[in-house]
Amino acid sequence: MKTSALILSLLLVMLSCQESYKVGSSVVGIEPADETVSLTLAGFAAPYEGRFTLGWKEMGETEHLSGFTATDEQFFGINERGEIVVFDHQPSGKVKTMESDLSLRLIAGHDNSLYGITGKGDLYVSKSLDDKIEWKKISSVEGAKAFTASGEKLYIATVKGELLEGAVGEGTISWETIANTNIVQSLASDGRRLYALGEDSVLYQCELRFPQESWVRIGYKNEESYLIDINYIAWSTGKLYAYSSDNKLYESKHNSEGNLSARAISFKKGNRTAVIVGVDVCGFDYSFIQGVKDEIYRKTGIPPEAILINASHSHFTPVTQNWITWEKQNQHPDTLYLDKVVRPGIVRSVEESIANAVKSDLFFGRDTTGIGRNRSLRGKDAIYDNLVDVVQITAKNDNRRSVLFLTGCHPVMADPEVNRFIASANFPGHARNILESSAGIHNSVFIQGCAGDINPNTTFRATGKQLAGNVMAVLNKTMEPVQGNISFHLDTISIPVIPWSREQIQEYMEEAKENTSAGIAHRDVRWAKLMLEHYDKNGTPPTDMPIYVQTLNIGDWKLIGLSREVTTEFAIAIRNLWPEKKVSVAGYTNDIPSYLPTDPHIIARDYEGYGSFFWYGQPNNYPLGTFDKIISRIRENNR
Repeated sequence: MKTSALILSLLLVMLSCQESYKVGSSVVGIEPADETVSLTLAGFAAPYEGRFTLGWKEMGETEHLSGFTATDEQFFGINERGEIVVFDHQPSGKVKTMESDLSLRLIAGHDNSLYGITGKGDLYVSKSLDDKIEWKKISSVEGAKAFTASGEKLYIATVKGELLEGAVGEGTISWETIANTNIVQSLASDGRRLYALGEDSVLYQCELRFPQESWVRIGYKNEESYLIDINYIAWSTGKLYAYSSDNKLYESKHNSEGNLSARAISFKKGNRTAVIVGVDVCGFDYSFIQGVKDEIYRKTGIPPEAILINASHSHFTPVTQNWITWEKQNQHPDTLYLDKVVRPGIVRSVEESIANAVKSDLFFGRDTTGIGRNRSLRGKDAIYDNLVDVVQITAKNDNRRSVLFLTGCHPVMADPEVNRFIASANFPGHARNILESSAGIHNSVFIQGCAGDINPNTTFRATGKQLAGNVMAVLNKTMEPVQGNISFHLDTISIPVIPWSREQIQEYMEEAKENTSAGIAHRDVRWAKLMLEHYDKNGTPPTDMPIYVQTLNIGDWKLIGLSREVTTEFAIAIRNLWPEKKVSVAGYTNDIPSYLPTDPHIIARDYEGYGSFFWYGQPNNYPLGTFDKIISRIRENNR
């Protein structure tokens, strides 16, 4: 009886080992679209005025206008003779004069209504927008200098710096001051947000729910991607429009290469599924990733520890995490982009990869690359993990190939053809494009390695081309089959830190305030205020800076993903724990709240070991010995 049971057990193990993987892949775009007008690009604090995706598309020329607005389908203006003119989205040669008995100074439109304010401050409305406009007086307002309509609300900026809101009803409008701001030269609204044109063609937006606190810059004339001088702005058919000083109509657009995506590969064997997702973002907060994984679990049943989400860390992608010590436009992600584009994009990529999974063979290969260099350390400490790991997935039904490739290098370099104000997946995106267009690859997924202290040697196009060549070299060699069962684990390694004392923080803040002309000083003041707020609310800043270590065993290929901006030596040390196995190491996984430096960085007090912790709003830098503690714990866990 015991012999029969043993034989049956051995047979089951053999069958399990022979069973094919079911593997699926998916690519879902996460390009910004009409849900937002402009997004702040992440990764660089400079220029301190911000980097934004906002650009302008010329639509045509009009006559000179001293007022400008739009309804759903038409634009209205006040010409030099004081006449109301109307035109559409292609205005050249189509401007028509309308008959009106009023001389207006400001106009605003919404739906099929047009509002006007006279030089005396009388407010009129017309719901008849035919050749002759019939006006009805509905209110009066003093000192109006900018004006817009949104739904049943009117918004007026006054010369006193007040922002007034009034509800349009049957009787007299009751005005309420909802904010105080001196930035407004022209106003527009999409019903959720107010947009304001300030001096020197600087654009701002605020949430209508929080008009006092939420004003933030969204664009300015930067001499690279935003080149026009704006006189007025208006909202129409899902776009912000600008009327320029040279009498032209412009439509807003996002400047982007068009290659931002969430890319998932699902691996199933038996009753276990693991998923790897590469996302074209600079970073994300743990709370966001927890929410995404919870949603995936509810929809698919895949547990969070089986879902590894990695950021490519391109410095040319929209902000998707909190950076409280940065300039205001960088401090928080745009919730419309994060929750309506990025979150559903990640979830959908996972769902689609599961839905299209087919029986497949897996192969692992490795080579080296020369795309990077250690940007901070010198001499014997200037380590660079130059390995490129490649996993090839070959579908059994049609031999279609997809690949996952991993190496560690910061996507920070621009290119002569793509300036720093254009959204881009940078060299990972360029490498993927080459693989898919030239190497017969169906889908390719880039996973960022331990790139914390590694920068590229050249422009992103040259870097992407070189990396794609390295991947193709691996694919053209004999690769090792991946075999075995799937397992997954998520561990937390606690690293205690000692926050600065309240007195140290206050002294640091006072020193920074003496040099407020420097951007770093502004950062230091914000950091100090953040730490003092921790003391006031919680009694102390955080005293623990945890590292999340996720392990996916896809057969005999082990992928270990660490949170934070992991420096290059970690990859080498972790692989050396299993010298005879196929082991790949990723950073930028699940949570990116700081750098993860080695002792040489901490001793040198360089950017990775010290200065970056202020940018990330951390209570202190990591202590000496952090590297050894993490490696020892990973060895002990032996996942």
